[in-house]
Amino acid sequence: MMRIGLIPLDERPANTRDPALIAAAAGITLVLPPPSLLSRQRQPANCAGLAAWVEDVAPSLDGVIIACEQLGYGGLIAARVSDEPAEVIMQRLAVVRRLRQRFPRLTIYGFNVITRVSNANDAVEEPLYWAEYGEAIYRWSQTLDQVQQGQASGALLAEAQRMIPSELRHDVVRRRLRNHLVNLATLHLLNDGVFDLLVLSSDDTSPFGLPSREKRWLSSWAELLPARERLLMYPGADEVGSVLVMRMALAHAGRQPAVAVQYAPAADRHNVAAFEDGPVTLTVERQLAAAGCRLAAAGEAADLWLGVNAPVARRAEWNPVDGPREQQMRRAAVSELVVQAAAAQRAGQVVAIADVAYPNGADPLLIELMVAHLELPTLAAYGGWNTAGNTIGGVIAQACASLLGGARQRAAQERLLVHRLVEDYGYQHLVRRELRQWLREAYGQPDLTAELIPLAAAQAEQRLNAVIATLPGLAARWQILPGSVTFPWRRTFEIDFTLQ
Repeated sequence: MMRIGLIPLDERPANTRDPALIAAAAGITLVLPPPSLLSRQRQPANCAGLAAWVEDVAPSLDGVIIACEQLGYGGLIAARVSDEPAEVIMQRLAVVRRLRQRFPRLTIYGFNVITRVSNANDAVEEPLYWAEYGEAIYRWSQTLDQVQQGQASGALLAEAQRMIPSELRHDVVRRRLRNHLVNLATLHLLNDGVFDLLVLSSDDTSPFGLPSREKRWLSSWAELLPARERLLMYPGADEVGSVLVMRMALAHAGRQPAVAVQYAPAADRHNVAAFEDGPVTLTVERQLAAAGCRLAAAGEAADLWLGVNAPVARRAEWNPVDGPREQQMRRAAVSELVVQAAAAQRAGQVVAIADVAYPNGADPLLIELMVAHLELPTLAAYGGWNTAGNTIGGVIAQACASLLGGARQRAAQERLLVHRLVEDYGYQHLVRRELRQWLREAYGQPDLTAELIPLAAAQAEQRLNAVIATLPGLAARWQILPGSVTFPWRRTFEIDFTLQ
């Protein structure tokens, strides 16, 4: 059985639990560091311990995937808020060179994130001044890049700058310069043959902004390097670990699945999803390439049929604001997608559904039609969480796991499918809204405190079991393990639970 090691981006379930579930569905072993070594929200990881761990387990692995944020900075949040100099971070990454020297045949993938600029007055994952100036910093970042590209005036930039104290603007630039140096160092590791593959992804990106500007700088250097074909740059973050696990597994198996893609509504395939920098067709192509797949040629018998519920034009979370005519048009388009998916199932194809109409949760219309017309237990993959890149990458990885695992891993594949339906529809679309409304009405706040977490977990467990009961062909076999619901970062945005 193939063994892959993973140093994850951070400790959240998307970066630890999800890759493990996908590996199990594929019939491979994923080896993760002990949780005690990993970051804990704003508490950095034990970077020296992680370096020792990966050197210790490397002899037993076929390949290893390393998130440079976790190994170098101590986690994704540490990469945004810590004050350690670039030299310290790059010294920690030197363990990857030692791995290459000691184990020349070990496959090593690396990934690092081009630091985002969050558009919210929220400092949970950012420097503390983001609580007051986050939205202003985002506008300044956007305007800086627009001016550089000739899309905005200097007067607009001066106005944006006046909204932020100069010392905070300097701190933003200082942190970004350090992280840019580290990204350049990872390009050196790729160019020197240390990494077999490097992903420089963009978290919560947009067509303009400091992250987009840095991506252009990195691309200009990458184009000069002979290792360019082993570098991938695209929007993504929390799904990258899962995608690279499947890429490594597919490469080990000598497979490059051909994927046929269908969009609904067809015209919306040109829409740019929230937190993305190009049309959803480009997002699909990038995620397929990252996973080691390819688009099926016209008339080719595809290994996988992928239906994409395309982003709505307003690029916002679900809200019942469409008028009757818009609702009718969307129902017709989404119904056609589900009809085609059902036909593909009857023809024996491997079918997956990427639900990216809205960020941060499922489209209830799509779920209604899937429940009515699809054989849910034989669906290879479904996803509808967070950004379009997160969802599409996760769905592709999940579907490829079904291809590799086959019938012998059917129970693990079904567990993963139920988990996605319950989390992305049951929690992200339904229960999270209910919890936040309950918190506002009963306690005058929209988020959790330590005292409220047990009450919220009990409510979520009950409601999610009720959601499972509505899933035909699956309800009789699965339930939430009693007492397993947790909120990893003590907030309502994400949840964790165990299915039994």
